Amino acid sequence: MSAPMTLSEKIIARAAGLESVAPGDIVTCTVDLAMMHDSSGPRRAGKMLDELGVPIWDKDKVVVITDHYTNDPDPASVAIQQHAHQWVEEKNLPHFLPEQGICHVVLPEKGYLKPGMFCVGGDSHSTTGGAFGAIMVGIGATELTGVLATGEIWVRVPETLAIDVTGELSPGVAAKDVILKLCGDIGVMGANYMVVEYGG
Repeated sequence: MSAPMTLSEKIIARAAGLESVAPGDIVTCTVDLAMMHDSSGPRRAGKMLDELGVPIWDKDKVVVITDHYTNDPDPASVAIQQHAHQWVEEKNLPHFLPEQGICHVVLPEKGYLKPGMFCVGGDSHSTTGGAFGAIMVGIGATELTGVLATGEIWVRVPETLAIDVTGELSPGVAAKDVILKLCGDIGVMGANYMVVEYGG
């Protein structure tokens, strides 16, 4: 009988096709969804994918959101936007969300990100997807290229830092005060390569 697992471990085990995983295990996961934006996507990962000459593993599992260079009259920004639109059209990608907001907000708002999914995002802030009960790993353009080609990525199963917040907030204290206090207590490296699960 396997040991009890956290939510994150259960998601990773499912994505890896395993009955169980434990912190420190290195596993290969099948990706449920890959998100990229105009900076990490077509002009970087897309270019590498094109140079490799390989197709996208599953077009229905790729979402492209333009949010980094929108509404900017600078010629370089306009060119990045035009390239993103052209690349998405050439690849016949069905999930293109141009200029609709910040990718980390748009993805769940439009119903692409759901609890229990194992996802990757071409942005360091992609881990915010964890707020929706999913695993969302932030990756760079090179690793994103590999995911676009294979639909898989290896991960080291992270340790879990459980934080229980109990009681009631004092007058004048907001949720942001709580998270800033936690950040101060944990420190910059205090949860490095960990999943934080909140409860209380």
